[in-house]
Amino acid sequence: FAMMIVPPRMPPRLDFSRGIPPEYRTMVAVPTLLSKPQDVDDLVEAMEIRYLGNRDPNLFFALLTDFSDAPEQTQPGDAELLTLARTAVEALNATYRNDRPCIFYLFHRPRVWNPHERVWMGYERKRGKLEQFNAVLRGDGEAAFSELVGDPSILPSIKYVITLDTDTQLPRDAAHRLVGNIAHPLT
Repeated sequence: FAMMIVPPRMPPRLDFSRGIPPEYRTMVAVPTLLSKPQDVDDLVEAMEIRYLGNRDPNLFFALLTDFSDAPEQTQPGDAELLTLARTAVEALNATYRNDRPCIFYLFHRPRVWNPHERVWMGYERKRGKLEQFNAVLRGDGEAAFSELVGDPSILPSIKYVITLDTDTQLPRDAAHRLVGNIAHPLT
């Protein structure tokens, strides 16, 4: 009934089809878990595909990772998983270094004790990762992440964050349209 009275319309958007301006620099962030080596391969491959469909000098890509919940702070295989993730993100940056020096990032958090759930886990899971990542972008919270791969000097200039689930695609040039919507002064 409401749709008959007020028909749907497209929200206003700035046209960033020729590129995202530097003042709207954006990070595409995927909060996720590292559980096994295949996870790392899949995550890095998906990040590369998102980049290839959304190449822009003011668009960056990050994995925000935790290990799975555990009865102890560290588990066998944690260090190997983190080394694999670090190496894969560094290799991706090396592959595309002719585009820009640092496109891809990894932010990893250690497990902390959660007395309510009585388990070692990433603080507040997904919400906590995003909250702490945004704090880093604002100049606080660097201590929340035990591992950072990528050039941190670009972080203060990030204006927007597009958050995707692990299994969410970012279709070709969708980032330009999303940032155009977010940046419009009437939205």
